[in-house]
Amino acid sequence: MNEVKFAGSVVMVDGEIVAKITGFNKNSSISEEDVTAAQNVIPGTDVLHSEFVSIMVSETANVEGIVIEEAVGGMDDGQSELKNAADTGKTVILRQTRNTGYGYTLSGFFTSYEESGDVSGVYKFKSTFRINTKTEIVPGS
Repeated sequence: MNEVKFAGSVVMVDGEIVAKITGFNKNSSISEEDVTAAQNVIPGTDVLHSEFVSIMVSETANVEGIVIEEAVGGMDDGQSELKNAADTGKTVILRQTRNTGYGYTLSGFFTSYEESGDVSGVYKFKSTFRINTKTEIVPGS
């Protein structure tokens, strides 16, 4: 079996690719609720055995990348659209794909956003992204 490799993941705003993702770390957390009841007594004792059920899944992604400038619209369009989406909480799309072409289309918004750049390098960003919906990408479908 081959290892899974990170590949061409991007950020899209209004259908336009505005950034390449160079680092991606997805986190899931589960919220739970205590549903312990009288029937949860440990046999032969008066002690309850706690029982919990999951009630909510929350997903975020820590994302790093580089800004892509739109060739048609001007020098800073891609950069401006990415920053504008982050500053306003606008819903954007992350397309997270692997070398095999499989992956996910993630819809959500940035909960944090940090930019950096200098004259000798590319314009970079780091962010935390709240995932609201996730659709599987299957090559050829």
